[in-house]
Amino acid sequence: MVKIMVFNDDDKTVLKPQSSIEKEPDSDRTVFFQPDTLSVSLLGAHGETISTVSCTRHFTAGRSMDNTLVIDNALVSRHHLEVKRENGNWWIYNLQSANGVYINDKLVEHREKLNFPVLISLGRSSIRLKIQKVIPGEKLDEISKRLSEHSHGVETSFQSIKPQRNLSPEEIKARLLAEEEAEDSGDYTRMVRRLIHEDRTIRKKSYKKVIWALSALFCLSVGLVTYQQIALSNTRKLAIEMFYDIKTLEVSLSQADMKLEASADALDKTMKAVDNERLRVVHEQLKAEQEKMAAEKKRMLREREKLANMKAKYRQYVKEANSLRLHFPTAKEYEEELIAKVSRELGESELELPDDFVEEVRKYIQYWQGSPRMPQAIANIEKNNYLPIVIEALKKHGLPLYFMYLPLQESNYDAQAIGPETRFGVAKGAWQLLATTAQEYGLSAGPLANAAAYDDQDARFDFKQSTQAGTKYLKRIYSTEAQASGLLVMASYNYGDNRVKGMIKQMPDNPRDKNFWKFIQQYDLPKETHDYVFYIFSAAVIGEDPRHFGFKFNPPLYKEEAGGNAEN
Repeated sequence: MVKIMVFNDDDKTVLKPQSSIEKEPDSDRTVFFQPDTLSVSLLGAHGETISTVSCTRHFTAGRSMDNTLVIDNALVSRHHLEVKRENGNWWIYNLQSANGVYINDKLVEHREKLNFPVLISLGRSSIRLKIQKVIPGEKLDEISKRLSEHSHGVETSFQSIKPQRNLSPEEIKARLLAEEEAEDSGDYTRMVRRLIHEDRTIRKKSYKKVIWALSALFCLSVGLVTYQQIALSNTRKLAIEMFYDIKTLEVSLSQADMKLEASADALDKTMKAVDNERLRVVHEQLKAEQEKMAAEKKRMLREREKLANMKAKYRQYVKEANSLRLHFPTAKEYEEELIAKVSRELGESELELPDDFVEEVRKYIQYWQGSPRMPQAIANIEKNNYLPIVIEALKKHGLPLYFMYLPLQESNYDAQAIGPETRFGVAKGAWQLLATTAQEYGLSAGPLANAAAYDDQDARFDFKQSTQAGTKYLKRIYSTEAQASGLLVMASYNYGDNRVKGMIKQMPDNPRDKNFWKFIQQYDLPKETHDYVFYIFSAAVIGEDPRHFGFKFNPPLYKEEAGGNAEN
């Protein structure tokens, strides 16, 4: 049995004989073939005959070394085909090869009877075998000549198979994916192209569905975003309008409170003076005034209920506006929420909060974090139980509870604090009241009023009395020039209410334009006053959640806020 080795190198198929393989006879040698002998010629990429060998009875071809024809080519299976004689006829068998066996471009499904001469292709590779039955006694060179001069019909069958070449992966991919099918495409290529076409059709349909779905989602998203922006704008506008309505009502009620309190004090003193019959008529007139005042108190109570409802509705509007904004739960976002809350409670519109104001507050928070002052002041409050006194006074006068941080900035809640001597006098006590201010609000300043020394006769050193005077002073500023702006109250308390009052009078006479945001844009406050306001404001922000900012004390107003929320 003849065994040959075929190797593929740079698209050139060569025949490499082993020691056991019969070499092709020399031209001067005569070789006679036995009956039932086949001449098997290996054709090159362009149809040229590379070599011819003889086989009897049967032979196999494939990559495996146990084949008669060992062909080292990636497109050839390990056991590709077998040719053998059965019952007087020659048959070719496809040994379940991956790329198929073809006779004249026709795929051999299992086996096929051979009619010689025949041209066999191994898959779609460039390797072909030309097989011819040998006539007994015929020499090899004569066979070759006869094969070349064969009948026209046979030649036609050989020539109908065009020479094939090895294709690179890129060329194979191009042939399979091309819009037009190549003329020399075989059954396998056609089958793969058909599968690719079907897959493309299915994918196109799927892609169309996905594209339509994505387009619908995009349109829906754009619609939702547009709706959100419109709703946010409308809600924000409503909330701002309501905020300034609330502020106007607060100023009105605060002023009415002050008038009512002054009238009540005057009426009280007059009633005590009426003690004889001659003043009976006056007494009756005063009694009628009392009834009017009682009616006014009831009216104000109703107005305050209305104010509470308006504030609740405003908070709902703000909540809705915030829910329509895209935001993420970060530490920075949380701090901005705290700053907005403190602004609202101090009478400033949180929906118009300037960005530079937020950054300025963060800077002063860092100042507090680098100082022991705040923990020391909170310790003084807790040790002396000052908080209930301050909260009661602030509630009595309808003032924001965040004003509790004003004495913290003034004196660290030191009831015996004494300020420096100034041309206005010496400020004393936890609220650092000047003697003139203290006397205006009913406190005795003592003989050492303007000396930088402690005096037990000076009521400013009495925390309860000074708190009453201090909150009354805040109430007057809050109700008049500050227009219910807590930050303007702080500026007035430090800078002097008369100077701030003059500045505010120059501003437009409406609540929208009379606020701290517009004030600091229009006027340059002294650095001391600027620091004063931001120290108090940032302390209030820290007080909302001290542990978030690195402090170990509990929120001072936690119980008060919890009670207020429960009532609301």
